[in-house]
Amino acid sequence: MIPEAREVHLSRKDRKVLEACCRSPVTLQRDLKRARIVLLAADGRSTRSIAKEVGVQPRIVSLWRHRYADHGLEGLQDKPRPGKQPIYTKTTDKRILKL
Repeated sequence: MIPEAREVHLSRKDRKVLEACCRSPVTLQRDLKRARIVLLAADGRSTRSIAKEVGVQPRIVSLWRHRYADHGLEGLQDKPRPGKQPIYTKTTDKRILKL
């Protein structure tokens, strides 16, 4: 089930940044999709129509609508992930270097 669509309001500055992102040839595809989703949402489009145009699931559109509405442009960036735990500790490194 798709959550209720959040209304997205863009400032002029944010709109310029997102439009520049869409025009740039070096923008990553994931960032381009996120920018297009937010721009279309700000134009009043429905979640399903945005999903169909951008080529993603409606839940993805809903996710980025909510993230932008809550956090602005920073919400469109990836959240930090924990990553893999190191195999060796500093003491192990010292022991190996000593050998």
